[in-house]
Amino acid sequence: MRAVLTSTQWIFFVIVLFFTASCADHRVASIPQTHLPPEIGTPSSKTIPAGYHHKKSRPGIVESLIRTARKELHHGQPEAAFQTLERALNIDGQDSLVWHLMAKTRSVQGQYGQAESLARKSNTLSADNASLRKKNWRLIANALEKQGRIQEASLAKQKSM
Repeated sequence: MRAVLTSTQWIFFVIVLFFTASCADHRVASIPQTHLPPEIGTPSSKTIPAGYHHKKSRPGIVESLIRTARKELHHGQPEAAFQTLERALNIDGQDSLVWHLMAKTRSVQGQYGQAESLARKSNTLSADNASLRKKNWRLIANALEKQGRIQEASLAKQKSM
């Protein structure tokens, strides 16, 4: 009886093997040509200049929301601009420009404590954008001055230069 059981097990194993093999995806995996490293000496193998940082691409909807918020802010609608920027933030919470514009909006509204906090958050996310960091430090300096924190504002102004 043991020989029958072993042959039954063997037959079961072969059936399972064929079944799983027939269910497998038989496509050959290949690496697209765009992901291959550049050949030495080709035009695409140029070195990146010192100090250059690749600008993070942002989704088109976030770009659109930023444009809308800037228009709303320009037309004296800071609360509408802030709400628009909150929508952009829900899409990309790591976009330093969105945080900066939120800080600017709060500053326009006279909410200097929030403006300072939002500008500081923008600075933590804008490590590769010196221009935006300087704008944030100017915003922080202004917010600190408005709160009567003159000594801190002076330090922030120094960082904005």
